[in-house]
Amino acid sequence: MRDYLILLVIIACIPLTLRRPFFGVLVWCWISYMVPHRLGWGFIQTLPIAAIIGLVFLVSYLFSKEPKRIPLHSPIVFLLLFNIWMVITFIMSVKDPYVLSQFEKIMKIQFFTLIILALLTSRQRIEQALWVVALSIGFYGVKGGIYTIQTAGGGRVWGPTGGFFYGNNELALTLLIIVPILFYLRYLVPANMRWLKLGLLAVMGLSVLAALGTQSRGGLVACICVGVFLWLKGPNKLAVALVILLATPVVYQFMPDRWHDRMATIIEPDRESYDGSVKGRFNAWEMAYNMAKDRPFGGGLNGFKAEHFYLYAPEPNRQHDSHSIYFQVMGHHGFIGFALWLAIYLSTWRSAKKTIKLTNKRDDLKWAALLAKMLQCSLIAYASGGAFLGLAYFDLPYHLVVTVVALQVVVKKQLAAEAAEKKQQQDQRLAEAGQPHPDRFKVQAPNSYE
Repeated sequence: MRDYLILLVIIACIPLTLRRPFFGVLVWCWISYMVPHRLGWGFIQTLPIAAIIGLVFLVSYLFSKEPKRIPLHSPIVFLLLFNIWMVITFIMSVKDPYVLSQFEKIMKIQFFTLIILALLTSRQRIEQALWVVALSIGFYGVKGGIYTIQTAGGGRVWGPTGGFFYGNNELALTLLIIVPILFYLRYLVPANMRWLKLGLLAVMGLSVLAALGTQSRGGLVACICVGVFLWLKGPNKLAVALVILLATPVVYQFMPDRWHDRMATIIEPDRESYDGSVKGRFNAWEMAYNMAKDRPFGGGLNGFKAEHFYLYAPEPNRQHDSHSIYFQVMGHHGFIGFALWLAIYLSTWRSAKKTIKLTNKRDDLKWAALLAKMLQCSLIAYASGGAFLGLAYFDLPYHLVVTVVALQVVVKKQLAAEAAEKKQQQDQRLAEAGQPHPDRFKVQAPNSYE
């Protein structure tokens, strides 16, 4: 029954997507982040739902009057350069079936990310997309948070099968990325909708609890970083500080001894004291660095394979996945690819900072300043938690990038329109007063060809 219900909902979305391409963006985000077809039990799990919705959305977009150009701000320039470099490293690498499937998947994500950017043309659209993304992922935060309470922290929380964040480490990071976005969405809710404000607060709390319930050590590091930056960047610092100070000891005491024992291994006195999992990560990171030094194009999308460990790892027999976004990109695409990838996020942070500077002192644009700050908090979650797991190609961080760029475009468009209107009003007042326009007295530059 559940399979048929999900199928009916998806079928109902097709005509709406054909009529309104931006509705297709919302459906695509819902399919990508909630992966609802994986919640079924039968045939729905194997249907190519994402491919069907993606194809319908593309047809609708191509034949619509929606904008086809993307704003070439610095994060997008670096994103395009990184994509070009990935194509080059793909050409230079060994192309086994795994590499071919991964390359196709990554390019599809990048392609749809740029199309989404082209369609994020207003505040309303930016916020609608954020609502869908946050609530789609928040569903697993609520589900996981309740499970953590039921098991008193003893059961490990996992993400949806078939998604990017199925693993416990990946789920923890993904939930913590959306907490600042939920914080912003709660700010948008009118004061008279108290039930919705409380509901979003509950989703935030359960998502944090679910992230801790994954028993991910990287998740705890990301949780601390997000908490600090939410306090630094968010409004009502006293209220945020009180919530953090009151909730921290309660949650800490609630979690079982097994959780405390695992978290205690985050920092050890020396390398030999770490467990096999952490030692495997250290070995993989050194292998990635050595391989990048030897191979300018990196090891390709299947860089962390046995033969490369035998060539470049300090312990060839201790083979391990990258478990770090930084060393994943470095191992796959070399130092050039790593530099371009890092530049995407550094320039995104800088773009958000510029937006904050433009809007922070304006009451009518405080929403933009707060959103830019919360997106920075989400980037901090990705940068800190991602140091311990390989999610370099996950579409959510790229959605943060294009949202920051779209926000800056919307803000600059509004400021430019206000400046033009102000100038027009000034010209009109001068004309009504019979005074000459100031531009009449500007000295024209001599024509060098005369």
